[in-house]
Amino acid sequence: MRLSLRTKTIAGTAIIEATLLLVLIITSLTFINDLIEENVVKRAQTTANLFSSITRDPLLSLDLASLEASVEELMTNPDIAYVRVIDSQQRMLAQRHRAGLTERPFNLDTSVKGIDDSIYDTREPITVAGEYFGEVQIGIDVTSVQSSLIQIRNWIISLALLEMMLVALFSFGLGTYLTSQLKSLRQGARDMLQAIPTQHYKSVSIEIKGRDELSELAQSFNTLVDTLAVEYENRSVAQNELRELNRSLEHIVEERTQALSDKNTELENANKHLKETQQQLLQAEKMASVGQLAAGVAHEINNPIGFVSSNLSTLKDYLSLFQILLDMAKKLNADESTEALKARVDELQAFYAQHDLDFIGEDVGPLIEESTEGLQRVSEIVKGLKIFSRIDSDESQYYDLNHCLNTTLTMVNNKLKYICKVEKQFADLPKVYFNLGKLTQVFTNLLINAGQAIEATGKQGVISISTQQEGNSVKVRIQDTGCGISQENIDKLFNPFFTTKPEGQGTGLGLSITYGIIQEHGGQINVSSTPGEGSVFELALPINGLDDQHPTVTQN
Repeated sequence: MRLSLRTKTIAGTAIIEATLLLVLIITSLTFINDLIEENVVKRAQTTANLFSSITRDPLLSLDLASLEASVEELMTNPDIAYVRVIDSQQRMLAQRHRAGLTERPFNLDTSVKGIDDSIYDTREPITVAGEYFGEVQIGIDVTSVQSSLIQIRNWIISLALLEMMLVALFSFGLGTYLTSQLKSLRQGARDMLQAIPTQHYKSVSIEIKGRDELSELAQSFNTLVDTLAVEYENRSVAQNELRELNRSLEHIVEERTQALSDKNTELENANKHLKETQQQLLQAEKMASVGQLAAGVAHEINNPIGFVSSNLSTLKDYLSLFQILLDMAKKLNADESTEALKARVDELQAFYAQHDLDFIGEDVGPLIEESTEGLQRVSEIVKGLKIFSRIDSDESQYYDLNHCLNTTLTMVNNKLKYICKVEKQFADLPKVYFNLGKLTQVFTNLLINAGQAIEATGKQGVISISTQQEGNSVKVRIQDTGCGISQENIDKLFNPFFTTKPEGQGTGLGLSITYGIIQEHGGQINVSSTPGEGSVFELALPINGLDDQHPTVTQN
């Protein structure tokens, strides 16, 4: 049996709405289950980690009173079902459980979905220097979480069913109205299709009833039919004219197409050659920058690595003393005589005092903190080198421009710290769309040039760097107190291979490549300088990296 338009409309709408609601229910339930699962697991792991750190020292010293106090304090949390502290020999040192909850074997849970007794079991081992001394076992009651999940699931299903009923009623009413109004339009469309082969449109029309939108549509349909009749007559005349015109145009188009194809081939070859040349220039400048920075970067890395190595050696000595102390403590046995125990305690105290373990305990933290800071410095330098190595990539992204400047300063720090002071005034900026590696090359070129200009004066100088947002652009201003640039040289500053440095000390590509990179980003560069006083380079970059803008160079 063929379905009517009305039935298809209602059925299709109902199916679409039902599908969307089913997807919504499944997505909502999955999200809620995952969210509760994640919160319960994180809660259990955090509680176990924190409690194991609290009980580590009492367990190592067999301070049972402190262990009992810690267990009692943890049981004050309403969702804790039981707590156990077990030593390395699986002996129960302290335990508490909720009233009405009998002792039960420990079964480690990894997922809330697999719980069958409403208690999430978790554990955390207590280790020192990789050696196992015991563990804590904690049970967390998830009854309220599971009941909340069931209640939320029921609410979602109820709301979804109610909405499906409302959607079905609305779809039925809308389908009834539309199908009744569209019958006449459908019949008119059929009549027009039958009239197309014979081109007799005058007998095709729709009776207009009412003044609603469908009546306007019927009026438009009648107007379309009348227009088709007129257009058919005009088209017959135009087609004859076009046939003649096409014959003459085909020959012209063939000639023009061949000419365009030849020009396009020439442009592709020229563009390929230009890209190869540009890549070679970028690589040459990159290698020059790497050569200038290599010694400084090696020195910057060597310093923190040196004191980290020294700190690790000291920590190794400290650890050996603690291991000896721990072995002596293990020899303490409650079954020995009082005299033997006293002798061992005296020996332990003498060893403790002889090696000043109080000082060692206080010194471990600063040693680790200093080593961490040193390794972080090395990490920042290596991160800068990785960013610098991406200069050949055409990939752009939204990135923090201030962070890019800081990374570049880390890279060139050894070139600047002995000849000048760097002052920064960074404003809060939105993320800017740019090529990270290429813009790092720009800042590297400008900062090294500024340092060399200051070094040429023979005096300690200052490099000032500031950022700010103006409308849809961000501005970077780099000012130095160097020797300055003459007006004659400013006019040629961005020309390829132009340099004022002695032969062998510069490629003359740095500022030319800088200009090209700013051009790719749709930015602007403004240069002003006074000989003997210093120079200022101002860069403006569009926040969203507009590709249709091209930089302009202003020289003062």
